[in-house]
Amino acid sequence: MAKIKWNIVWGTVITMVFLGLLAVRLELFKEKPEDNPVRQKVEISRSPESWMNIYQNKKKIGVIHRKFNTLGNGRFQTEESVTMQINTMGVVQALNLSTETELNPDMSFSSFNIELNSSLFRFIARGHVSKDKLILYTGLPPAEEKTILPIKDIPHISGNIYEAAFSAGLEKDKTRDFSIFDPSTLGIRKISVTRNADEIILSMGKRVLTQKFCADFMGAKNCAWLAKDGEVLKETGILGLSMEKVSAEQAREGIATGGVDFTQIASIPSNRNIANPSKLTGIEIKIDGIHNSALLIQGGRQKFHQDILTITKEPYPYVASEKNITAVFQKYLQSSPLVQSHAPQMKTQVEKIVFHTDSPQIKLQKIVQWVYRTVEKKPVLSVPNALEVLKNKQGDCNEHAVLTAALLRAAGIPTQIENGLVYLNGRFYYHAWNLAYIGQWVTADAVFNQIPADVTHIRLARGEGGEQLDLLGVMGKIKLEVISTKND
Repeated sequence: MAKIKWNIVWGTVITMVFLGLLAVRLELFKEKPEDNPVRQKVEISRSPESWMNIYQNKKKIGVIHRKFNTLGNGRFQTEESVTMQINTMGVVQALNLSTETELNPDMSFSSFNIELNSSLFRFIARGHVSKDKLILYTGLPPAEEKTILPIKDIPHISGNIYEAAFSAGLEKDKTRDFSIFDPSTLGIRKISVTRNADEIILSMGKRVLTQKFCADFMGAKNCAWLAKDGEVLKETGILGLSMEKVSAEQAREGIATGGVDFTQIASIPSNRNIANPSKLTGIEIKIDGIHNSALLIQGGRQKFHQDILTITKEPYPYVASEKNITAVFQKYLQSSPLVQSHAPQMKTQVEKIVFHTDSPQIKLQKIVQWVYRTVEKKPVLSVPNALEVLKNKQGDCNEHAVLTAALLRAAGIPTQIENGLVYLNGRFYYHAWNLAYIGQWVTADAVFNQIPADVTHIRLARGEGGEQLDLLGVMGKIKLEVISTKND
């Protein structure tokens, strides 16, 4: 098991936790006018430059530097630089994020540029509004993927969702909904912001009367305290994350090394030790903490009834034909911004792994085994990108899943990405794997080299877009109790 110790590191979980706390520092949001009455707008006196420290359980792990510039003609530009040191499975990695946004006089969004850098990987996204469309470009040149999303209203962007609620004049004990766009998943979801009772807090050594706002994003709760001019002084989020306004001198003070392991604190303890998960044919687990969620926990090999989840290992089809791939599954052969199955590099690599005459089952086996042997199992903090994984040949389960999906699609095998939990050494960790169609759907995990994946793989979401955001609402809330297991 030591060989695959790193495979449970879920870089996307860390990225989404980060995005969840910073909310729309990366996102575009548009208000739903039909859901909210018109209220008096409030002007925000923005400082041209500000700093915030990022903490995890009161230990400094990062810094935010923000700028707000006037471009003329009533237009504005915001710039933000974020540096974080994040511990995943005992490995501390630097994460650097820069964003630049242009705003119209009415604060509606005009264009944005985002770049995320970690030890090995980069994620770049840019976009602009053109009439009723949001035109997006993701990926590194020259392999940029263009996506056009229809929009009903010109979206807005703010340095913070709470500032947006403040500017809109949200009254005490009132709630307003916004729609959030996430560039990393192209997902659009609702976020609800409520203004709570005013509170006096200590900020930079002074007692300050603040307006308190709390946001509910997919069930994940974050709160912020704003000064009378609308400036955010403090934020708190999930997994012990928080941010506080500091001076430039305090921002330059060192970032703590080590820190709490995010992967460990996000994991869930098991009440039973499972000696050999790959030998199980079935498992029953009681699950609490997922009520009213949008999780995809029912369907396929999973049955969920009265809080009891039953997972039965699917029969592995030894006879499969490409003729079974009907038009219904063609969409799972398509390339996407982060699963570039149509890229020439992906086609070339597939031709080195499989023969054209191989059956779908043999293609699946060869590709999963190739990814298992070739990609070094290493924690990575980034938005997974199949082309970059093919180039770097390193990554955690997310990198394994996106590369496996791209190669299988390039080989003519419809493939999806599943996200959820998997058992390892007494705990359930967040994880990602694949679902491939070879005459019937079968799970496949290139990290463990399993076809089908063992039954401790608990699917919570499926998809490579906004579906992954559903996990945010249940992180830190799920409780598991293994009731029974079934052996071969």
